[in-house]
Amino acid sequence: MSVHPNVEQLQRGYKAFGDGDMEVLAEIIPENAVWHVGGNNQLTGDYRGRDAIFGYFAKLMELSNGTFKADLIHAIADDHFACALQRSTATANGVDYDATDVLIDRMENGVAVETWLYVEDAAKLDRMFA
Repeated sequence: MSVHPNVEQLQRGYKAFGDGDMEVLAEIIPENAVWHVGGNNQLTGDYRGRDAIFGYFAKLMELSNGTFKADLIHAIADDHFACALQRSTATANGVDYDATDVLIDRMENGVAVETWLYVEDAAKLDRMFA
């Protein structure tokens, strides 16, 4: 059984994020993409456009002193949506985060045009990034 191309894009994106490869991420996240990040902390909000999303990534790394990691556990996809189950780890403000989180991407032509992040322990993230 073959792997859906949007699963391959997720795998490629997680590798690029882990490697800090912004060129590959720019191929996967289009200029007009939107990311929705819930919670009640410094990172909460809607990030509109690739530059804003990359700014979110930078702020996430800054606030976690570079400790944030997202390891892909499993991915599923069809032509319209891709879903990633990830293990997220980070330390900030004396709080350790080790949880299973979910990203849902709305896909168009093989790129993620809209992403929703759902976290296992929003209260803990709010304390970390207050």
